Amino acid sequence: MIRRFVLCSAIVLVSALAAEARERPAPDAVADALRAQPMAVDTLRYEVRAGQTLIVALPAEFEGREASYRLLEAPALSWLVDRSFMWRTTPAERGQLPIRIERSAPGAFPDTLVLLVDIVE
Repeated sequence: MIRRFVLCSAIVLVSALAAEARERPAPDAVADALRAQPMAVDTLRYEVRAGQTLIVALPAEFEGREASYRLLEAPALSWLVDRSFMWRTTPAERGQLPIRIERSAPGAFPDTLVLLVDIVE
């Protein structure tokens, strides 16, 4: 009787775990779904010709307060000074590049601002 109970309990547990594993998407599927999401509100798009310089004046305020910025991920030959971002592209560069910048303000949680730059011929 006890063996039958233990066996039944084990079968139920294995079935429940198998069902949960089937319902949970693979980590790659989750990452792909996140990449497929529409652009966030805090994404700014720009276009620059290869070999030219991109200069961006970042927003002065964040959540109604004076904003400050810090580069998180940016290409070579790029600089951030106060609210001014500059990137001197090379003639060989092509494609789309995201530049990640941390945006903060007094009394507000830091946020990530993305500059999505299309480099064209």
